[in-house]
Amino acid sequence: MKPLGFNSLGKMWAILLAFLLSASTLYADDLHISNEFSLTHNHISGPGQASSSLTEGLRYLNVLGITGAGQIKGFDYNFNFGGKATDDNRNDVKSLSLTNLQGRITDKINTVNVGDTFESFSQYSLGTSLKGASYRFYDEVSNTPDVTVVSGLAYPRWDNVWRERETRTVERSAFGSRIKYNFTPDFFAGANLVVSDDDKRIRTTDPLYNNMVYSLDMEYRPIPGLTLRTESAFNDTKLSEREGADYEINHGYAHKIEAIGDGGPSRASLEYERIAPDFQTLLGSATPDREKAKAKWRYRYSKTLSINTGFLWFRNNLEHQRAFTTNNYKPEAGITVKRLFDRQYSTTSISYKFDRKYGGTTSASNHITNFGYRDKFGIFDSETNLGYTLYNTKNSVIDSKEYIYNTTLSSRHTLEKCILKPSLYLGGWTASDELADTKDVIYEYSLGLGVDIPDRKITSDVRVGMNKFEKEAAGTDDSLKTFVVMSLYYRPDFLAKLNQGLLFLRASINDFNYTTETRDFRETSITSGINIQF
Repeated sequence: MKPLGFNSLGKMWAILLAFLLSASTLYADDLHISNEFSLTHNHISGPGQASSSLTEGLRYLNVLGITGAGQIKGFDYNFNFGGKATDDNRNDVKSLSLTNLQGRITDKINTVNVGDTFESFSQYSLGTSLKGASYRFYDEVSNTPDVTVVSGLAYPRWDNVWRERETRTVERSAFGSRIKYNFTPDFFAGANLVVSDDDKRIRTTDPLYNNMVYSLDMEYRPIPGLTLRTESAFNDTKLSEREGADYEINHGYAHKIEAIGDGGPSRASLEYERIAPDFQTLLGSATPDREKAKAKWRYRYSKTLSINTGFLWFRNNLEHQRAFTTNNYKPEAGITVKRLFDRQYSTTSISYKFDRKYGGTTSASNHITNFGYRDKFGIFDSETNLGYTLYNTKNSVIDSKEYIYNTTLSSRHTLEKCILKPSLYLGGWTASDELADTKDVIYEYSLGLGVDIPDRKITSDVRVGMNKFEKEAAGTDDSLKTFVVMSLYYRPDFLAKLNQGLLFLRASINDFNYTTETRDFRETSITSGINIQF
């Protein structure tokens, strides 16, 4: 099944669409163009420079975006076009790429979309964007059936459409349709059909799917504050696991029901889901071989006290096709208190989560506790976070403790012509492995200063700091990273006519030192550029 025939004609089709959208800019009532161009110079030194993720030398990046909207002969239309050019593989594997291309036209009853197309039918049927087209018919005044048809290719990039060497992937064509009807203002039902077909392997081990999902979803609001939702889906799937392998046929199902109550100080939700092992949805969302129950309750006791609780349970082996069943239980509870001890700006939060997993030879119990406190002391705003996690397994696979601790102090001072924003960060992480009798520790601190000059339309920030990682395990390296990060943004008057004209400069120095000196290296990166919008 090839709904749009995107292969050798794909590139020509995209170029034609881009031309039509570009031509429409001449007649658009509302047109916006943005372009950001930057130059980055990276210098990497030291014996371990191969470990750097930066690209050595001078590199450029240009990002273009065009959006427009207008009316023509009773139709409303809008469009957007975007492109990227770069010579740095860190930004993109392609030197020139089309990032987005979309056009939409409607008379409030009939709607056509071409290019980047996102039609969300339901969870199990369709929630993936396509490179293609869609048509929707719906007359809200007459309450006609809401009909949507979509066709295209399930590709993340436009380069995939014309199968460029660097971005080639398995071709997945798709077709979908949805009919939805509002029986009352509080009740609707929708029927969905989505078909996808894979072709053109890149590697001999690439699996190819031919998949059909059909589903029914409903929503009902019987009383104010209560919403009931449900969906049932079934699939027919053919799978060829590798080149030369015959297709195997699978059939499965997925069912979900959800209740949401929201009224007054309380909000609660209940959810139950059961998905068969052989259920496959390539354009929707589902985890095969899972039965799940989930509950959440949030209660606002007063303006200063709120409580959150939750419970999640799920298991696999629904059809006893495995040697054993694995169960997971995850209850959690939390409380948030404002103005503790009559402090006007204080917010305190405490949460606890129990993560239990068992089945077969696996048995794990994890305890996760977090504490947070925000307040203002004189001129300083502060935020402190503490975390403790205990990992415990029955068969002594993992028995460890993890501690997280950090605090931030910041303030803001308005002087005659500038605003100063100093800040301090202190933090750390400790992991203690009782089985290996080792302890890993991370210490980090940084000092920052932001300087804004409103009259000159200048915003700047500089931060210096250190990150130290100490390991006790034999054969591992300690590491020390020192860094400086700086940014400067300036909106000069001569760019004012370009609406949001902006000049920027960003720089950073990262110095990495290890116990093994041959791994040491330093990165220096400077980026300057201009952003214009009109």
